[in-house]
This record gives sequence, structure tokens and C-alpha cells, in this order.
Amino acid sequence: MLLRLRIVPSLSACCLAAAGAACSEGATQAPPPAFTVTDSAGVRVVVNSGQLWGEGEGWQVSAEPVVTLGVRDYPVEQQFERLGGATRLSDGTIVVLEQRHMELEAFDASGALLWTAGGIGDGPGETRPYPDTHAVLTKLPGDTLQLQNGQDRVRFGLAGELLEHRKVDYARFRRWGRIFLQYCPFEVYFVRDQIVVCHGMQFEPPFPDSWTGRHTIMRTTWDLDRLDTLGAFLDASFYRAGPPGVAVRSPLAAQGMFRVATSPQPRLLYARNDAYRIEVWDIPAGNLAMVVERRVPRHVRSREEADHLVQSGDLAAVHLIASEMNIAIDLEAEMDKAHAAAIDSVSIAQALFLDELGYLWVRRSPSQLDGEYARVQEVTGPDDTRWTLPAPTGLHDVFRPDGVYLGAVKLPPDLRITEIGPDYILGIVRDEMDVQYVWMYGLERSGGGSG
Repeated sequence: MLLRLRIVPSLSACCLAAAGAACSEGATQAPPPAFTVTDSAGVRVVVNSGQLWGEGEGWQVSAEPVVTLGVRDYPVEQQFERLGGATRLSDGTIVVLEQRHMELEAFDASGALLWTAGGIGDGPGETRPYPDTHAVLTKLPGDTLQLQNGQDRVRFGLAGELLEHRKVDYARFRRWGRIFLQYCPFEVYFVRDQIVVCHGMQFEPPFPDSWTGRHTIMRTTWDLDRLDTLGAFLDASFYRAGPPGVAVRSPLAAQGMFRVATSPQPRLLYARNDAYRIEVWDIPAGNLAMVVERRVPRHVRSREEADHLVQSGDLAAVHLIASEMNIAIDLEAEMDKAHAAAIDSVSIAQALFLDELGYLWVRRSPSQLDGEYARVQEVTGPDDTRWTLPAPTGLHDVFRPDGVYLGAVKLPPDLRITEIGPDYILGIVRDEMDVQYVWMYGLERSGGGSG
């Protein structure tokens, strides 16, 4: 018979003399903190190992869109083809950019067209489409709408009235050399009164048949008096493939992701796919303001996933070039090159977004780590090859403006977010006929630690 002995210490041995101290049978170990904050040379570093939302807490998203814009047939004004963005004004008006005719179109919640602005041309408020870039719509404080298109910055008021049409003095801009506006690894480059630019990609060859490409990100103002550097960031890795002199982006190697946010403050968000670590750069100040980390397992790619990424990426274009040049390519050898550059696993962070209140949203990449939310999809690739791959789930990790992790919010998996406001989420989706729609969901911000 097994006897369980319990030794009860005396009161004097158990309790301290301090007033209010109480005895216990054994000291309980405090749970580890959900996050730690340190200062590194003036940079706030937040390392999250848990989440603040408890069971039953968290933000709620409406089950269905509360506003839907877009049709296949009628009315004609909602037949969207090439949406370049969507935003919501303080009075509830939803404004979209239709790149088909470079026009802003404003709708009320019922879908009625209220006004249009802009258009294709050379007059005030008008711009022209470019074959290698696309226009972007952003919202500034005070419901000012900004259309960014090439070297043009056009601003409109709440009712679509033209406020400003300004063009970069490109001759003066080019005195800095190989500096680019619209060919950088982010969409928005006109940020309030700042212009975010990049130097042409610089390559660092670790060995003869591969390169690491880095972008130097810089900022200036509209007077173009000076150019300040934010930093140099890894963008992608390349390797030699196919015909002589051809280099392709390696889809399995380390890569960077960028996003320039205009609200609530101009920020550059940067992360790499080999760590769940996000850098938040203050664009006006020109420095790194915060680093946010989340300690979670990384996703290990299956061979099937890896092969699909290789064959559906730049290597497919190499095959086309080689066939046009009557050059035979050893597919297995080319795939081996790509696999040789593969990193062992990747972060589940896939895309970055900053909402109007300063909360950071991180879209998770498809992964078996999604548990009950894990989904798969059937994909047909080159030569009718079929794969069963993880599918997007719409899961987004949400961090407070101070970098503390709250928890996850689930959005429709195919929603491309264009804006997250105080009580709504706005985005663009495509149906099976490739028709575009604008969906707005309600967002209730509640839950522990979300203040």
C-alpha cells in the first residue's frame, strides 16, 4: 500500500512576518509572461510568447458582408474590372479606384453611385495608365483621397472635388542616379508629404551561381532637396538557370516582404520569411521604431509544395524562353538548383497590414499548423500536373500598436484587404468568373487586453 505523506510546516516557518501574508501548502509558480519588452539602442523590442485574449475573448467579424458592391450584369456602374483599391469615408461613402478608366467612383451603402472623379487624360485631375505600373488609392486624414499614379499625385475632397494635382520634378529626381519610384517592392510611395523610393537592387554573390538581392529604401520630400536612407533590406534570392545568362528568383530561399502604410502614421513594415520578426520603421523620422516578434513554430514545406512553387514560378518562364531559343532544359537539374537554395522552414507570417488605429495585422500563410482551420486546394500546374496544397484560411494575427500580441481573427480566405477601420474591414474579392466585388464586414473590437 502506497502511503502519501504530507508534511505541514509550522506557522512560523510558512508565513512571513509581513502583514497580510498567508500560508499555503506550496508556492505556485507564476505563469510565464505573454510578452517581454526591452529597449535596444532606443528601439522597442517586443517578444510575444503567448496571447492576451483568453477563451471566448477576441474581436468579432460579421458572418456576412454588411455592404456588397459589384455585379456581373446590371447596374453598369458596378461592373468592376480592374479595381486598384477601395476606401470608406467618415460619412459611410465607399470610394473605389477603377483602373480601367483611371476614375474614382463613390457609392453609398445601398450601392447607388454618388459621384465620379478623375479619368484618363492630361487635364487637371486626369492621369494615364502605364503598362508596367498601376495606380493606387489611399485615404489621408480629413477624408482626403489620394490617387498615386506614376509621377502624379492627385488629391480629391469628400465630394470628389479636385484639391491638388502635383507631379514629381523627375529631371531633378534623376540627379540621384539609379533611384526608382514605382519599381520598388511596395505599392505606396507617396506617403503624406514624404516620398519613399528605392535604389536599384544590389546583388551580393555568396557563390558563383547564386545571388542575394537587396533594396536600399530611402525617403525624400516633394522639394527633393535631400535623400535620406532608411536601410538596406533583403528582397529575394536568385540562381542561374536555363539558357546562359538567365537568372531566376528562387521561390524556396529567404525572401523579404515590404509594406508602406499611410495611416495612422507613415510607416514601413518589413519582415523576412525565415523568422516571425517584423520591423516597424518611422518614415518621417527615418529610423527603426519597433521590432515585433512572435515565438511560434515555423512551417516546414512538403516536397509537393516545394515542387509546385518551383514549377509555377520563374522557372516556367525560363522554359518558355528556352523553347523559343530551341534550347533543351533538364527539368530535374533545374529543380535541384532551386531545392539547393531552400531554407529549412518558413515563418507563418505572409502579409502585413496596419489599420487606421495603429494595430498590426499579419496574415498567416497556409499551413498544417492552422489546426482546425487548415484547408487544402487542388492546383493544376504546367503540363497538367496536379497538386494538393494547403489553402489560405484567412487567419490574421493582431498586435496592439505597442507590439503586444492579442490573438487571431478569421477573415474570408479570398478577401484582399484594402482598409481596416475602427468598426469595419473593407476588401476586394473575385468570383469564379474573375469578376471583382467590394465587400465590407462589420468589426467589433472587444476582448481582453485590446485597449
